[in-house]
Amino acid sequence: MFCAISGEPPSEPVVSVKSGQLYEARLIRKYVDENGKDPITGEALQHDDLVAIKALPRIAAPRPPSHSSIPSLLAALQTEYDASALQLFTLKKNYDDVRMELAHALYANDAAARVVARLMAERDEARSALASISGSLGVAAPAAGGDAEMADAQPSGPKLPAAAAGIVETMAKTLSSQRRQKMKRKAPEGYATRETLATYTQLASLPSMHSTKPPGVTALDVSSSGALLLTGGADKQVQVYDRAAERTVATLKGHTKRITRVVFSPAQEGETGAPAYAVSASEDNSLRVWACADVAAETPAYALKHVLKGYKADVTGLDIHPSGALLGSASRDGTWALHDLASGERLLVVDAPTGEADDEAAGGYAYESFAFHPDGQLAATGTAEGVVRVWDILAVQKVSTFRGLAGAASALAFAENGYQLAVGGRASGSVQVWDLRKLAVAATLEGAEGGSVTALRFDATATFLAAVGTDVRVWGNKTWAQLLLHEGNSAELTGVAWDARDASLVVSSLDRTVRTLGAPKAE
Repeated sequence: MFCAISGEPPSEPVVSVKSGQLYEARLIRKYVDENGKDPITGEALQHDDLVAIKALPRIAAPRPPSHSSIPSLLAALQTEYDASALQLFTLKKNYDDVRMELAHALYANDAAARVVARLMAERDEARSALASISGSLGVAAPAAGGDAEMADAQPSGPKLPAAAAGIVETMAKTLSSQRRQKMKRKAPEGYATRETLATYTQLASLPSMHSTKPPGVTALDVSSSGALLLTGGADKQVQVYDRAAERTVATLKGHTKRITRVVFSPAQEGETGAPAYAVSASEDNSLRVWACADVAAETPAYALKHVLKGYKADVTGLDIHPSGALLGSASRDGTWALHDLASGERLLVVDAPTGEADDEAAGGYAYESFAFHPDGQLAATGTAEGVVRVWDILAVQKVSTFRGLAGAASALAFAENGYQLAVGGRASGSVQVWDLRKLAVAATLEGAEGGSVTALRFDATATFLAAVGTDVRVWGNKTWAQLLLHEGNSAELTGVAWDARDASLVVSSLDRTVRTLGAPKAE
């Protein structure tokens, strides 16, 4: 028999009634006094749990020897050995405990490394998304590969007034949160499908719009209800046409040069009737805001409310913010601006940045187009050299720059899904569709060889993209297959708009005609 602690035959053997292990009495009692447990099993142990083993023949215990004799030295050595054996056993137990703790620590470290790797991947994805749609988040995107600065940035350039910034931020949050649900909403009954759109033909024609000196309809928009048309002409006039009554209800004069853009204010939730405002831009370096006296009137009447000046060259870009409260515009003088639509106050003017790198400044800042993102916090501008820049209007800074279009980027259109931007120009019949999430061209849509693109428009469901110029072409989103080609025009087409009720198309032309394209009516 051997002691479980010292490994030596015990002089006073005892056995644990709990574990059945054999020990030297003095060693186990000392261990129990210090630790209160069985050294082998770890169970709680008391002196009462130890039972002495009686052996025969009994041997009388020797008298305590003195250190001057060999027996006394042997006894002292035995005591030291016993102490060393007990200490060694304790060290082994501590060693095993430390090894177990180290194993747990290594496992925890490995798990933490996996979590950090996943978080870094998510961070990179978030940065990519932030760089493309940072306007929806209300912050500027950090530089690639760097960490976001926690300190508040102090803008040194122009800044949007607090009241207008509040409108933009609130509208962006609201529309961004509603976008997914809106995109899942079913189209109205009778709305066009890919199959019916391929059958589109001319349903109606409005000839002799505007005067003949000089001739041509140069700009077009359709009201949210689809009931009114807004046109601008080379004759310097703006006209409002009632489609149901089939007559012009207002001819708005005042511009001194050709009209470049026209737009109706969008209907807000719950609003009915005529648009509250019509806005026109012109080559006379000005904007004019026309207000409707009574939006509920059977025949809407529009009168001049504001003449907005301040540009030094043609005003070529125009759009109204989704909130209906702000007006955005851009000019060939290298500036874009925001106005309060109700008061006419100029809230923000953004000049071409100074001190930027040559490669970033390439393409210039002579603007040919302007468009708001569907959420209202981003805006896009297209230049005469084919460069498209996306701006965060809250931070008043660029968030993306897109290049590659041949010629002027005179036509821009955001899709209602919020992550596609179509770009076209007069120098080419092709259209580029950019994915704002990946900051890359998602598709290049080929048009007429040697043709041009003067206007682009996605429909309200982001299902179709229409382009006009040399002809009328419509592509289906995602597949980008061409669904419609219409060539019934005798002059260049200048404007296109979708009727939100049934997805019929309205197009304008320099031949003074406004045409409506749709599915043939059933007999």
